[in-house]
Amino acid sequence: MEHRPDPIQIITRPSTSVAEDRIQALGAWVHAARRAGWRVDPVDQPVDWPAGECGLVDIEGLRYLLRIGLRGRTRAVLLPAGQAGPGTAGLPAQDRAIASRPVLQLTTWAEPVLAEG
Repeated sequence: MEHRPDPIQIITRPSTSVAEDRIQALGAWVHAARRAGWRVDPVDQPVDWPAGECGLVDIEGLRYLLRIGLRGRTRAVLLPAGQAGPGTAGLPAQDRAIASRPVLQLTTWAEPVLAEG
């Protein structure tokens, strides 16, 4: 039985600065997949960056398209007007006394490339 997570289950949550550079976002995902035990080789082929594509990879004989976009679920802390400032940046979102709401965050994930024909 396979003990590695399927590549489609591997996600990374890059920071905004990393996400602006698709090569870094691709590299972060490849690193995570290799740490999970997969042999990953980037494929030098153009992708549609404006559509959220980061790149193509070959994982042990199958190709995957890496994408980046708002997909991962997290929570955003809601602070009353005038309360936000440098001292509030580290507040824990789990604290029940703090109002929060669900939001989507940047996520990098892989989708298998299905052969046509």
